[in-house]
Amino acid sequence: MPKRNANSDEKGTFAKLYDVQEQMSRRNAKPLGRPRKKVQRKPTTIHLTQAENRKLSRLHLTVSEQVSINRSELVGVAIDALATLIEKKGPAALEEMQLDDVETFREIVFDFMKL
Repeated sequence: MPKRNANSDEKGTFAKLYDVQEQMSRRNAKPLGRPRKKVQRKPTTIHLTQAENRKLSRLHLTVSEQVSINRSELVGVAIDALATLIEKKGPAALEEMQLDDVETFREIVFDFMKL
């Protein structure tokens, strides 16, 4: 009797065979379409002036010659750079100055960067 149980275990049950077959089919399946980026981005809308759009396009062309990057990633880098700059200078630096409009903010940022 024990011989018979050992014999049936060697052959495997349907469930065991099915699991192996399913794992093999998953391994061979190729994902459809382009692979996902490592960082998922949330779609959002930004409204650019024509000049800002041209600057973004020129920047994209310049940078994309060196590294594969899309416009969304460029905007993300700009946001990170601006946030880091303000964090380094401290929020107090912005509070000391009176921000009336975007142009004033732009001037303050360029002063921070010493451009």
